[in-house]
Amino acid sequence: MTLAVLIHALLFLAFWLMNLPFRGTLNNFLAEETGLPVDYLSVFLTFAAAMALWSEERLARRGRVRWAGSTRLYHAAGVFFLLFFYGSFTVLFLKNPIQVVRLGQLIQYFRYVVDFGLLLFLAWGLRRGMKSEAVSGKAVSFVVLLALWCIPLFWPPGNVYRRPLPEKPRLIAHRGASTLAPENTLAAMQAAADLGVYGLETDVSVSRDGVLFLMHDSTLRRTTNVAQVYPGREDDPVESFTWDELSRLNAGSWFAESSAFWGEPIPTLEEMLYLVAEHDLILIYDLRIPPADHPYADQALDLCLQEIEAAGVASRTWVLTGRDEIAYIRRALPDAILAASVNYWNPPAPSDLLADGYRVVNSEYGLSNRAIQAYRQAGLWVNLWTVDEPWQYSRLWLAGADSVTSNRVQVFAAMQRPIAALAYPAYLLAWSGAGLLALGVLLVKKRAAL
Repeated sequence: MTLAVLIHALLFLAFWLMNLPFRGTLNNFLAEETGLPVDYLSVFLTFAAAMALWSEERLARRGRVRWAGSTRLYHAAGVFFLLFFYGSFTVLFLKNPIQVVRLGQLIQYFRYVVDFGLLLFLAWGLRRGMKSEAVSGKAVSFVVLLALWCIPLFWPPGNVYRRPLPEKPRLIAHRGASTLAPENTLAAMQAAADLGVYGLETDVSVSRDGVLFLMHDSTLRRTTNVAQVYPGREDDPVESFTWDELSRLNAGSWFAESSAFWGEPIPTLEEMLYLVAEHDLILIYDLRIPPADHPYADQALDLCLQEIEAAGVASRTWVLTGRDEIAYIRRALPDAILAASVNYWNPPAPSDLLADGYRVVNSEYGLSNRAIQAYRQAGLWVNLWTVDEPWQYSRLWLAGADSVTSNRVQVFAAMQRPIAALAYPAYLLAWSGAGLLALGVLLVKKRAAL
């Protein structure tokens, strides 16, 4: 049991340390579910690290005298940890199914580590399993080892590329440079533009009196000081506020203890469009249509398209639209670029999208490499969202993605090449070295017993 707990603890630590960018999302989700604002991920990592160290200590002291109750206590803690391990991942995968795909992508990208470990483990196992030094036994073991070594040559890890390195995917700032400045503010948009991004992504809502403004959440609680300015209205829908009320709010003070963004206002869409035009950027937006009883429920889309047209950025705007709205968008904003929201688990054929007039595919990062390449070969631009990890950005870089939407554009802007990427000849050389090492493990003579 000790070894099993150690392996699970190390896997847990490895997974979540690779997912530190999601700390805030995880903590916020659990805080909403439990009502307790705690840094849950730190607690979980501490627990896993403690179990790993305890397990290592037990393995190191195997056979030595311990406190009489330590084994019973360890078994209780170990069972609890294993239940926690499988329970937490089950909840994660049920709540967010793309995490299953993402885990597979992570393993595939760094599979050379797994392959190397399996190769050495097989060589060691075959060596221990040989009952004699007979030539026939060695020959069979060699053939088995060679077969395993050959598989990655035809199915290499995701960090290996055979052709010239694709062009670096362009960057679209998700709600602006939202890890450098408060999301969906002009400060965040300007910070992204200063980094030289390709485009900006934002969320657009409609005030009670018909003003389009930038806001992601359905309420103002998280990203403004609404609780201080309008006590009791913290959970009111954003579209229930007039623009005069919204303009009095501070949309920057929540972001950090520093006062650098104190007083940052909620911006209008018009203000953001001026910045898009000034820096010649691509715009992609998510318009939140208000409920039917809102005074501008039926006019929200028209107002949005009119502002884009008036700002002169229609030809650089990706309009995410379904097939039933294509004709309307073409009439209202003929220069706009039609973008299709594609489900990564069931992507439509490229020919179908082209027939409908789409020019951009916008999908979550779970879209397969094969689908990405098929769309690009058909002449469609492929954008993946929301990509925040260097390894994921590197994987999509090697897959040939055209662009990604990210909260961490400053990190990717500084990258010169995909992390851990290997050209196939370099990989072949490294894998050959791994094969020779495994062969040595297989053929080394057992030491005579003393």
